[in-house]
Amino acid sequence: MRIDWIFYGFSLLIGLAAAGLYIYVPASRSFAVSPYFWILVAIALFETVVMYLRGFQFGPPLSMTHRIAGFALAVGLFLILRTSAGLQ
Repeated sequence: MRIDWIFYGFSLLIGLAAAGLYIYVPASRSFAVSPYFWILVAIALFETVVMYLRGFQFGPPLSMTHRIAGFALAVGLFLILRTSAGLQ
């Protein structure tokens, strides 16, 4: 399986997890760090783990198009679930 499809699945899981935390844990809404940064940090950790497992070979494991698409996918899912739960 290609790494970009694994990344898209991971992005969906991160969007779902961030939305679940935001919806079901009301105290998380007042954190100093915005949920968008939760998603960004999770994506950065994914990239770090993939680079470590590949042995720090030259070149990024994902193209910038895939990174932006995965981030947009996670944030979009977060926004849709948050809005459907009736939260702003």
